[in-house]
Amino acid sequence: MAGQTLLETRAFPLAGPGPGVGRALLTFCLWAASSAIVGLLVGALVSAGVVLSGGLFDIWFIQQSVLFAEAVGLSTLVGLRYAFPSMESLSPLLRYGLLLLTLAGAVFSAALLSVALRPRVLFTSLRPFLTLVAVNAVLALLVGAALIAWEQLQRTLARALEQVRVKEAFEREMELARDVQRALLPEAPPASEHLDVAFSCRPAALVGGDTLDFLELPEGRLGLSIGDVVGKGMAAALLMANLQSLVRALAAREPDPAALNRVLSQVVAGRGANRFVTFAYGVLDPSSGELHYSLAGHHPPLVAGATGVRLLEAGGLPLGVMPELDYVSGSDRLAAGETLVLYTDGVVEAPPADGSDDEFGRDRLCEIVERHHASGAQALLDAILAAVDEYSGHRPQADDTTIVVVRSRERGVTR
Repeated sequence: MAGQTLLETRAFPLAGPGPGVGRALLTFCLWAASSAIVGLLVGALVSAGVVLSGGLFDIWFIQQSVLFAEAVGLSTLVGLRYAFPSMESLSPLLRYGLLLLTLAGAVFSAALLSVALRPRVLFTSLRPFLTLVAVNAVLALLVGAALIAWEQLQRTLARALEQVRVKEAFEREMELARDVQRALLPEAPPASEHLDVAFSCRPAALVGGDTLDFLELPEGRLGLSIGDVVGKGMAAALLMANLQSLVRALAAREPDPAALNRVLSQVVAGRGANRFVTFAYGVLDPSSGELHYSLAGHHPPLVAGATGVRLLEAGGLPLGVMPELDYVSGSDRLAAGETLVLYTDGVVEAPPADGSDDEFGRDRLCEIVERHHASGAQALLDAILAAVDEYSGHRPQADDTTIVVVRSRERGVTR
């Protein structure tokens, strides 16, 4: 009896409703045939034991083994394949308990039927009869337990396979979103005889909420934008992609950074996304170094030169917080040899390797900028990233990290 279900279980899964009338009938027949074969083998073994012990061979023992096998096998098939899935609302313990009671009932029914077929067996062959009942009862319970375990394993494997499929589909979608987001970022720094530019954008997840952009504006001016949606992941990436597209559409028509930030704030608030965005936008004249900018709750950009490092702090609240308020524009001048650094939270809020609350901080960033700004934009960018990675112990990023470095070339220096 113990091996009666392997072929059928593999060909026709137990979990879930039946595959149709024709296939269900075929399953039923195969199951009955395998049960009968196992019953014949068990009956033959019991009969052989009776003969060896000095008794007479009786075909009745084989008949009753087949009867037990059929009763247990078919009741298990019906219970697991058809009745079990319809009891999903019950607790697993109750469902399995009912199934075991069904198996016990099948064994009892087979025993009663065997007595009905030959009542005098209770008087003439009591010991062989009790032996047969005991052997089949034990085998029935073992088969039932094995089938229940197999059915549960199938369900577990099916759920795990579905989870893997969902995860793979999600990862494919995220990879596609990452590729789209990367396509929105600049492919290379803007070419300029007056400026040396380098940038980096490293998302903490497959997609992130940081952005940066370089915009070609009228009269040879260069638009610089950097932003950070609070949070990360797909929702942040979608909001930032929309924001970036809006900046590109408005920048050429709105020369005042403060006015641009107010429009962006109203749009973010109108989306009802319950998120806010820190954003910095500046308009730079490469030839003169004149810079007009406005911050929306963003970390103050740094300007490093011969006299040290200064902060650019004019602006207002993050986008979407209070859209009715105006923003303030600030102005500065990037002298020859000076360097402008824009950055997001991932730099100054990078956690230390020891897990303490001491973040990388603006002071450390200012020290690095002051020490390396004369080396060139790319060298300074590499120095900042290396310092942040070393401070964090090269652990996975806690937040998106975006940096833009713009250095005004000294006279006589060409790219």
